[in-house]
Amino acid sequence: MIKNYSTKTLESEKFLDDYISLKNDIILSQTFQSDSKEDASKLRLLTNKLAGNKKSSDFSSLEKIRIVVDSFIGDVSEKDVCKKEGVSVKVFSEWKSEFLEAFNKYSEIEVLQKALNSNNKEYIVEEIGEGAYDFYKEFINLSSIRNLVISKNKVLSAFSDFNGVENIVLLNKVNNFRLINKQFEEVNAKLPINGILLGNFETFNARAEKHPINKIPFLSRIYFGFEFLFKRVMPKMPVFKKLYFFTTKGKNRLLSKAEALGRLVSCGFDIVDVKVIEGIHYFAAKKVKEPVYDMNPSYGPLFKMKRVGKNGKIIGVYKLRTMHPYSEYLQDYVLKQNGYAETGKPADDFRLVPWGKVLRRYWIDELPQLINVFKGELKLVGARPVSQRYFQDIPEDLQKLRLTQKPGCVPPYVALDRKGAVDSVLQAEKEYLEEKIRNPYTTDIKYFFKAIYNIVFKHKRSA
Repeated sequence: MIKNYSTKTLESEKFLDDYISLKNDIILSQTFQSDSKEDASKLRLLTNKLAGNKKSSDFSSLEKIRIVVDSFIGDVSEKDVCKKEGVSVKVFSEWKSEFLEAFNKYSEIEVLQKALNSNNKEYIVEEIGEGAYDFYKEFINLSSIRNLVISKNKVLSAFSDFNGVENIVLLNKVNNFRLINKQFEEVNAKLPINGILLGNFETFNARAEKHPINKIPFLSRIYFGFEFLFKRVMPKMPVFKKLYFFTTKGKNRLLSKAEALGRLVSCGFDIVDVKVIEGIHYFAAKKVKEPVYDMNPSYGPLFKMKRVGKNGKIIGVYKLRTMHPYSEYLQDYVLKQNGYAETGKPADDFRLVPWGKVLRRYWIDELPQLINVFKGELKLVGARPVSQRYFQDIPEDLQKLRLTQKPGCVPPYVALDRKGAVDSVLQAEKEYLEEKIRNPYTTDIKYFFKAIYNIVFKHKRSA
C-alpha cells in the first residue's frame, strides 16, 4: 500500500475497511437467521461518529462514501439509495464518480470487489437457487475478486469503473433485458478474450407449461396465441414496437432457446454449456470475438440465407422461415452437439419451429428461391445451395465440381430417386455435375422431368 496518503485519505480507508467488515458480518448473520441488531447498532454508531467529522472541503466525505458503498454492497438499487438518503440521482452519480476515481487511483478498487464477492454464494443461491450455483461453479471460481455478479435489481453499467473483470454473472433472466443484444455487447466489451459469461433465460414453452391456464385446452390456445402475437410479433414490428416496450418495459420477453443462444453467439460468444433446472435454461458462454452488431437479424417469414454460389461467391438465397430468429448463428453449435442426421441436415435441431417440418417436407419453404432464379443466381435444377459450414465438410473433388456451376432449386437426388442421406445426396450431385459437364444443354431438362415424375407419381419428398 502507498504510504504518502493524506490524513483524510487514510481516515477514509480505515472507515471503508471497518464498514465493509461490519456490513459483511451483518449480511452473514442475516443469512443464518442470527441476531444482527447489535452489529447494526455498531454500524450506525460508526457511521454517525465518522460522518459527524466531515467538512465541506473534504475530497469525499465519509457520509458520501457510506452512501456509495451502500449502493454497491446493499441489496438495493441506486434509485432506492437516493430516495432513502434524500439525494438526487445526478448528485449521487457525482459522488460515485469521485469515489471510484479516488480508489482507482490508488488501486484500492479491489477492496470493493472483494466486498462484493465475499457474499457471492448467498446472492446467487437466494436469487436463482442452489442448483444454479452448483452449475456456475463448474466454470469459474465464484469467490474470485475478478468476477462481477450483477443482481436482479442492478445493471452492468453501474460497475463500469471496475477494471480487470474476468468473468460476469447476470442473475436476472435474459427475458427481462429491454435491449438484449445491447446488454450482451456491454458484457463483451468488459470481458477479456476467453472470459466467461454466466446467465439464464426461460423459453416460452417452459413458461407455458407452468402457466395455470395451460390445463384448460381451448382457452389455453387462445391465451397463448394472443401472448405470442403481443410478445413475439409486436416487438418485431416498427409500428407496434414502441407500444410493446411502453407497456411491458421489455420485461418477460418471450424467447426460444434458439433465439437466446443465437443472440449470444451474434454478440461474440461461444456456447460452452447449457443446463435446464426447473424449467430455466442456465448457460455458460465464452467470449471469443467482438460482436457482429447485426442490425438486420432474420425475423420475418421471408428471409435470405448466405449460401455458396458459382465460383465461391456468397449469395443470399430466399426462403420461408422454418427456424426461430437468430438460428443462423447456431449452425456450428448444433453440429458440434448432434452432428448430421441421415437426411444430411443437423440432427435433433431445436432451431426448427413446429410447422417447419411440414413446410420442408413439401418444399414449400423453398418456393421463394424462384426469386434467385429470376436474378440469375440459381438454376431450376442443380446441386442444392449450401452454407459455408456445410461446404467445408464436402469432399474436395466435389467442392471443385460445385464451384463450376450455379446451385439449383431441384436437387439431383430427387431426380435420381436416391435417399436423403448425406452420402446418397453427395453421390447424386457428383453424378449430375459430371454429366452436366459432358452434356451442358440436355442434362438439366432430363433431370427436371425425372424429378417431376418422382414427386408426382412416386411421392418423393424433401429430405
